[in-house]
Amino acid sequence: MLNRISFFIVMLFLVKAGTAQETTAGKSDLDGVPNDYELSAKQFADWKNVQNVWSGDFEKIKFEYKVNMGCKTCNAFYIDVLIKINASGKMEYYKFIGGKKCGRALSKAEEQRMMKFFFKCDIPASLWNTTFKTRLGTALKC
Repeated sequence: MLNRISFFIVMLFLVKAGTAQETTAGKSDLDGVPNDYELSAKQFADWKNVQNVWSGDFEKIKFEYKVNMGCKTCNAFYIDVLIKINASGKMEYYKFIGGKKCGRALSKAEEQRMMKFFFKCDIPASLWNTTFKTRLGTALKC
């Protein structure tokens, strides 16, 4: 009897975990959330510094995914996200808004790879308890 109860509890957790999903940001999620360039001057400067550090990781990502940026080869590799920074300076979560890799939508693996850095990153204090939208990556004007 105890084995059956344990089995059902384990199955319940597995089903619950299987239904959890990362969602894209809906219209209501974006209402009232500022873009990074709409933050205060200090916050925007601090965010640009974080992005400058991330750019080294972005170069590795482009190499991993064999992306050569150019108007004839690939004019866009970016992700648009809503980012929530918690009270201790860590990214609490992000919501995918959109993104492109060489004319097609990003795969889930590409999305997660683009965001990996930010889960480990210590965000400057001016951005703590802040939610904002930003674009990571590049879209060329060809």
